[in-house]
Amino acid sequence: MPRTKEVFEAMRETTRRKIEAAALSLFARKGLAVKVGEIAGAAGVSQGLLYSHYQSKDALITELIRQATGISGRSIMEIAGSRGTAAAKIKRITEMMCGMFTGTSPVGIDYFMFMVQVGLNGFWLPEASRVSQEYSSPVESLARIIVQGQTERSVPRGNQFGMSVVYWAAIQGLCCYAATGIPLSPEPKTLNRILLKGEYL
Repeated sequence: MPRTKEVFEAMRETTRRKIEAAALSLFARKGLAVKVGEIAGAAGVSQGLLYSHYQSKDALITELIRQATGISGRSIMEIAGSRGTAAAKIKRITEMMCGMFTGTSPVGIDYFMFMVQVGLNGFWLPEASRVSQEYSSPVESLARIIVQGQTERSVPRGNQFGMSVVYWAAIQGLCCYAATGIPLSPEPKTLNRILLKGEYL
């Protein structure tokens, strides 16, 4: 029985998702130097089939950057631009980040660690750059909230960008720990203490 166009497209989409999931996991844990053959093997497809979906490994990385930036960048930027106190916004971000470790957040550990690898490797393509420019970076978005919090006196004085980097470095460290396979469920209040004064926790 011949395959319909809908069935064929559904099969292609399933294969594409398998490739992306395998690549994301490998890139997150091993870095961007992972070979295409290893990605194909982990996805259970041939290298030829992988290349029928992505012309190159760089094209695959760019697509994953688009996904990761869209999920994390958009979510955090929306929180930064929403109404409410800075303390409430910081708590919302922390809840979302803690959700990575329990599977309740749209931002997964693999996406977070993948973007860390992208930053460490200095990966750059015009296409990836355009994707990243659509949203403020998490560091920039949180820095805006920190400035608001300093005005509201819920956040201690200090350089907003430096404080934002410290917060995200803590999240990164927790992700590295969790990536080893050790169960982890961080307490939101512990992370909030990095930025908020005691009476606002």
